[in-house]
Amino acid sequence: MAKPRNPPRQQRSRETYERVLVVAAKTFEELGYAGTTTNKVAEAAGISIGTLYHYFPDKDALLYALADRHLAWAWESMMEVFDRLREDEPGLEASLRAGIEVNVRLHVEEPRLHRLLYDTAPRSDALLKRQRAADAAIADEVARHFVRLGVATQQRSLVARMLVAGVEAQIHSALIDLAEPVEPELLTDALTQLWLRALEGS
Repeated sequence: MAKPRNPPRQQRSRETYERVLVVAAKTFEELGYAGTTTNKVAEAAGISIGTLYHYFPDKDALLYALADRHLAWAWESMMEVFDRLREDEPGLEASLRAGIEVNVRLHVEEPRLHRLLYDTAPRSDALLKRQRAADAAIADEVARHFVRLGVATQQRSLVARMLVAGVEAQIHSALIDLAEPVEPELLTDALTQLWLRALEGS
C-alpha cells in the first residue's frame, strides 16, 4: 500500500490536506473501496487531480492516511481513559465500563469507514505492526489495572491480551457486521457484565 507524502507545513496547504482527507473519508464510506477513485475525491474536494497527487499518489495512500488518523485517534482516546483510571482508581465494574465505552464510541463513529479499514481494503504491513503494537501496549496497561484491582492473578498478561482482543472483536461484530447493529448503550452494558463475571472469578 502506498503511503501519503509528508503532511505539508504551511497553513493553506495543511487546510487543503485535511479537506482532502475529510472528503476521502466520506467518499470511501459512500462508494466503498472499489468505487472510490482519486478523480472523484479531487472533484468533491474542489481541487485539481494534480494537487491531490501532490499529497497522495493514489487512493491507497488516501486510505493509509485515514487509517493512520483513526489509529492515532483511538490511541489518544484509550490513553485518556487510562489516565483517568489511574487518577480515580475506580472498582472493577467501573473500570471495565470506561474502557468498553470508549471502544464502542470508536466503532460508532464512521462505521462504514471502520468496516472498510478493517475488513475490505488492503492494509499495509506498517499499519498492521502499529495496530499490534498499540494493542500490546493497551494490554500491558490493562494488566497493570488487574494488579490494582486484584483480578486475573493467574496468567495476568494473557488474560489482558484476551480482554483487549475479545472486546474489540465483540464490538466489531455487534456494531459493524450485523444487519441491524445493537444499540451502543445496550452493548456496553452487556459486555461490561460479561467481562465482569469472567474476571470476578479469576
